[in-house]
Amino acid sequence: MHIPQEKLEKMSMTRDEYERIVNLLGREPNETELYIFSAMWSEHCGYKHSKKLIKEHFRVSDENAGIVWLSDIGIAFKVESHNHPCAVEPFQGAATGIGGIIRDIIAMGAKPIALLDSLHFEKPHDHIYEGVISGISVYGNSIGVPTVGGEVRFDPAYSKNPLVNVMAVGIVGRENLKTSKAQGVGNSVVLVGSKTGRDGLHGASFASRKIDKTINDRPSVQVGDPFAEKRLIEATMEICKLDCVIAVQDMGAAGILSSTTEMASHGKLGLDLFIDRVPLREEGMKPWEILLSESQERMVFLVKKGHEGEIEKIARKWELDSAKIGETTSSTEFRVFDKKELMASLPLSLVTNPPDLSREIEREYSTTAEVSKWIGPIESELLCLLSNPTIASKKSVYERYDHTVGGRTIKAPKSDAAIIHIADSKGIALSLGGNGKYTALNPREGIKAVLFEACTNVIASGGKPLGITNCMNFGNPEVDEVAAQFYATIKGLEEGVKILGIPITGGNVSFYNESEGEQIPPTPVVGVVGVVKNIYRIPKPDFTRKGNPIYMIGRLKVPHNGASMYSKRKGFFPTVDWKACSRVLNTVMRVISMELAVSVHDVSDGGVAVACAEMAMGSMMGAKISTDIHPFEEYPARFIVEVQKGREGEFEAEINDVEFARIGIVGGDDFIWNGERLSLSSLKKAYESLEEFE
Repeated sequence: MHIPQEKLEKMSMTRDEYERIVNLLGREPNETELYIFSAMWSEHCGYKHSKKLIKEHFRVSDENAGIVWLSDIGIAFKVESHNHPCAVEPFQGAATGIGGIIRDIIAMGAKPIALLDSLHFEKPHDHIYEGVISGISVYGNSIGVPTVGGEVRFDPAYSKNPLVNVMAVGIVGRENLKTSKAQGVGNSVVLVGSKTGRDGLHGASFASRKIDKTINDRPSVQVGDPFAEKRLIEATMEICKLDCVIAVQDMGAAGILSSTTEMASHGKLGLDLFIDRVPLREEGMKPWEILLSESQERMVFLVKKGHEGEIEKIARKWELDSAKIGETTSSTEFRVFDKKELMASLPLSLVTNPPDLSREIEREYSTTAEVSKWIGPIESELLCLLSNPTIASKKSVYERYDHTVGGRTIKAPKSDAAIIHIADSKGIALSLGGNGKYTALNPREGIKAVLFEACTNVIASGGKPLGITNCMNFGNPEVDEVAAQFYATIKGLEEGVKILGIPITGGNVSFYNESEGEQIPPTPVVGVVGVVKNIYRIPKPDFTRKGNPIYMIGRLKVPHNGASMYSKRKGFFPTVDWKACSRVLNTVMRVISMELAVSVHDVSDGGVAVACAEMAMGSMMGAKISTDIHPFEEYPARFIVEVQKGREGEFEAEINDVEFARIGIVGGDDFIWNGERLSLSSLKKAYESLEEFE
């Protein structure tokens, strides 16, 4: 049959892909089968432009989330994007993004304990910003999982395509850890959760193409119910403790279709689905609509045959629907039945293995070793930077999040990294961030800077990095320049984790962040989980006591960074000695563990002057700084450290393997930089400028 080009485009399928399907099947696919391929071969589900590169450069599992271990306690964590939905329907896009990433965590058998977000907008307080912040706060607060950290950045480059990346973290005991891998022939596929409707149809294909404002994409955006999600969380925690549960999978992109076929594929089994058994909330739904629906708050469990009643009992307790909708088979086929009528019969390996479209395009991205100098007063530039929406206080954002629910939060969102209590005196430090200015200028070096910044945040808060996750946000991968940016980022991230010796546990890729021909800058974000051995002995983030000396640890004479906040993307990225940066991280971890650091803050956006000003404003305690270090230049792996008066010698003996300088002293009512006096009130007024819009 002839498939109109319009229909293929709606499905994000090319004519070549359609013809490939026909050739491999030896026949034309029917309507249901065509929709199956449209979803499973979409970029969002199939990772056509990235899977091969990721597998070649990283060792990541196929599970729903990555995991690191603190003795017998597993920390499950993952970050995902919901960029396209938030561009079209900000509130529901953000809310369902929270719901989706939470389900990735509970699919591991882990109890969710924290959320972080990395948000990139054009400007504060427009409708997208307000919708996203509201969606995160309403959904996150309602399900009782605290949003404890992250970042909010602003740049005109995100005017048409906001980025909304959310990281979820959970804890699980070894005995309750679950897999997504199916096992055993004849076992039952059981759906638990909300009824299935038409919301979210074409969600996977919608996220696999550029945003076209001539198309109404609102039906592709899911609608969330946080109170159903809360019940689903509790039900899943109970179900995962049952011995009869073999595998667990959340329902995200492409709903029932992707969750069940991926589960069967991981176990190298066949699969039969009976879609007439799926609980529906709308009449007249077609088979493909039931398969592809992205209705929220649903999970799927593979259960030993004959034990379905145990699942149903728990579901009924939490007022959730449940139904046996399929079973595993010994064949290699994926079959779909509707009232005993065969609606689709396809080789499962063909469904779950789309063509590889990845490309290794090399580009050279220049760096510079030219050292910047600063002459003259800093007041004007410092106040300007402190009022920049990316640097300015985000109190007006994080105060809308209930970051204390659950009673585990030790450090609030304004800190370098969030600290969550785990057990006894142990905790975890969590950080999530990106920097599109860096990665636009030099993807290969910029991603290393983003990686080191996330680790620096964790270390400044008293943690030791254990594991890394990421979300790769890029434009259209069919464009050579975007493909080159992605390949450079993959290589740079691989180089960075090897230097640090920290594993990447998993990640996500979001392509086609493009609208009206405008691509976002390459914006990979990195999440880091670290262990905190004693939550009662972590450094403060602000200056604490008059008379204590202030040190800067890290590179002193830094090369010009063309992506610094003050330079506004001019020139090149700096030439960085990454091994020296790694030594700095290890040194600062050591002095913190020895309790030689009273307060610690990383140097990031805005450079040393901004970092020192933030520490002064945090406690409203002045400081006198005297240094020839560039006040605003940015360079990875640098820290401002306050040391207890009288312990300077001991401290300096421990840091003599890296560059450092004693730059000042805590005290007084003002912030003084090389003799230039600025009142703390003037700094704070500039820093809180974002809140004036409220």
